[in-house]
Amino acid sequence: MNYPFLLIIVGLFFASAAQPSTVLWLEIEGYISPGTAAYVEEALSEASKHSAVLITLDTLGGQADAMLRIVEAVQRSPVPVIGFVYPVGGKAMSAGTYILMATNFAAMSPGTLIGSAQPVSGGEPVTDSKVLNFFAEKMATLAESNGRNREEALKIVLENKNFNPQSALEARLVEALANDVEELLNYADGKTVRTFQGEKVLRVKGSTLVQRGPSITAVVVSMLSDPLLSSLLITLGILLVIFGLSSPGWGGEVAGGLMVILGLIGQGLNINIAGALLVVLGAGLLLYELMTPGFGLVGSGGILALTLGLILLGGYPPTPAFVAQEWFTQFQTTVIAVAVFAAAFLGYLGYKSYKAQKRKPTEWVSKYGRAAERIETGRIGYIIVDGEYWRAKALKTVDEGKRIIIVGREDGVFVVEPEEPT
Repeated sequence: MNYPFLLIIVGLFFASAAQPSTVLWLEIEGYISPGTAAYVEEALSEASKHSAVLITLDTLGGQADAMLRIVEAVQRSPVPVIGFVYPVGGKAMSAGTYILMATNFAAMSPGTLIGSAQPVSGGEPVTDSKVLNFFAEKMATLAESNGRNREEALKIVLENKNFNPQSALEARLVEALANDVEELLNYADGKTVRTFQGEKVLRVKGSTLVQRGPSITAVVVSMLSDPLLSSLLITLGILLVIFGLSSPGWGGEVAGGLMVILGLIGQGLNINIAGALLVVLGAGLLLYELMTPGFGLVGSGGILALTLGLILLGGYPPTPAFVAQEWFTQFQTTVIAVAVFAAAFLGYLGYKSYKAQKRKPTEWVSKYGRAAERIETGRIGYIIVDGEYWRAKALKTVDEGKRIIIVGREDGVFVVEPEEPT
């Protein structure tokens, strides 16, 4: 018998057995968006290196399409997935509850809540039986496939029922209660769970936790897919476009256009279409910059648009919201506050413009100022008078920074000439 060979095999066996297992830890927090889905899909594609995956949940919900993608990724996971509503006092409402039901082993920490999973559209609960029955059956099927209570799962959607840790355990919607991750892994160790690859035994006690964060693409997509941020971007973007068109040369129209395109993503614009628009816009701005001397705001805006466009070209289309009512209340309050501020700001600008237009031309004549840029004879440029920028037509060429004197006003544009030295 070849004893040295046998000793090598035995040594390798014990060496491999002595190596600690690892558990991949993913965190789903805040609004569930296509970026969240991309993060989970990327992580689970490499989950086979680990003995299990732990997903901690603390969310009020998010987009239905993103939630369904996460659920499918969990179901296709090559290793068991443990769902944990954590930290203490957290929640996995609406879309978060679907994800929890999709995991092979579900647990909750003290003070947490799950439930309220009726679809929401435009801030109102969806009552269309076609949509409602689909999501109710989806919730029930997820629970049943992992050995949980189908009837109680249906109530989460059809009755918007909520469960705390104890009631969820009694209703057989979760398998365990735990104070922290370590306690959960110790309890789950040795338990048999159902997966689409068959029954598997969890071997997670004493495992090393490997935390994985989202990629840069997932982060950008998550931020832009948030309807709250998108509304702010559109509002501020429109203000900047108005400012840019009324006061060209400062780059307001470029920055405003970028913000409007990015904001439209959260309002339903396909991320890939938005990415393509940004690439085209960025290329156009860079081409324009190359045809003009220097390198300024237009070129910087072109680089920013091109960069964001390339990042987003691999994104995903947002879908109707699927969140708890509390999130919509917070969302609407914030948007209304920003809209009121924007309206007040526009009103102030309109008032200042009205006062300036009403001033008699003779009030401006003989006033002095400085040229904000070089203005050729007969051309229109910008001057600074009393600390404000004004459009002006030069009777004689004025160099940038030189003093000018106002000699008249035509169609709202000052007529100026350089101050003669004395």
